[in-house]
Amino acid sequence: MLESILFRSIIAFCLIYIAIYSSLWKGLTRLFKNQFSQEQQSISVIVAARNEETSISNLLQSLVNQEYPSNKFEIIVVNDRSIDSTASIVENFSRQHPHVRLITIESNKTDMPHKKNALHTGIEQASFEILAFTDADCTVPRQWMNEISKHYTNDVGVVAGYSPYGIETVNSFLRYEEYKNSLIAASAIELKNAFMCTGRNFSYRKTIYNEIGGFEEIKKSISGDDDLFLQLVQKKTDWNIRYMASPLSYVRTLPPTSFSQFVNQRTRHVSASKYYSTQIKLAFSSVHLFHLCILIGFFFTPFISLIALLIKFNVDALYITKGKDVFHEEFSLMEFLIDESLLVLYSFFIAPLGFIRTFDWKGTSNR
Repeated sequence: MLESILFRSIIAFCLIYIAIYSSLWKGLTRLFKNQFSQEQQSISVIVAARNEETSISNLLQSLVNQEYPSNKFEIIVVNDRSIDSTASIVENFSRQHPHVRLITIESNKTDMPHKKNALHTGIEQASFEILAFTDADCTVPRQWMNEISKHYTNDVGVVAGYSPYGIETVNSFLRYEEYKNSLIAASAIELKNAFMCTGRNFSYRKTIYNEIGGFEEIKKSISGDDDLFLQLVQKKTDWNIRYMASPLSYVRTLPPTSFSQFVNQRTRHVSASKYYSTQIKLAFSSVHLFHLCILIGFFFTPFISLIALLIKFNVDALYITKGKDVFHEEFSLMEFLIDESLLVLYSFFIAPLGFIRTFDWKGTSNR
């Protein structure tokens, strides 16, 4: 009886898995077919920073070195209750570069989570229509603003982008996880079913922020200033959403420096998924149940589970290989097999912590 149920479950979830990744494949094929604008947009770059004295200089240097007219952009750093020298570093930059602005938050007296409150404060002070976001521990390429600007044709309201770890500082699994998640995010956006992105390389119109009521509807989530906001735009507006795929738009970031930092970061990210739509939850659940059925099946129907696992790896390999045309990342066969296996284990043992475990943002327990 159990063997029969497992067999049918494996077959059903295998077919669903193939259907999901076939759809995602179609999304990748549309990435390079979008029209571009020739107009240089005015851009407000907003960075929420808390105790970032070790990294904020690198980010600011990469921002002020943009190959973009200085009168066409401003840099707003929201110093969120920092107790280190973050503010003085930003002030030094602002003396040399008048388009760098510092806003300091002494305490959060709102009912918003700290980071959302910091971003909201920066958005309110922004001078320009296009708002671009990145994190203090990132560096942006010199053409970043040009790449953002050219995606904003009149019908586009949101532009997301790729944010890999620095290649020289990261292990294969972290690089693979970010790569695969970003491929899925890009595919979904091009399929007009946007649900995932990263706030390290994200932009949207101030008009849209006001149109959907800012973060008010998603303030209950500590995380989600990027993906939950993106989903609201997809659901509530008619604006088109684009994904930047050019290497000139990649925003590099620093990897977690310890396993505990990795767990805390991923727990925070996953916590927002409890607010995803039913459709997205069902898709994720189907994938996880497929993996679970394969693992359980090895104890009862090993041959069927082995076939299903081989099908899974082939589907993943085809998708990952197609992704090389998008993000130009390379993984050896051994890296792929190990990293994909670790990703499955991660989804069972670490990702669920986002629903039950407490975590913090930049050293403070968040609401």
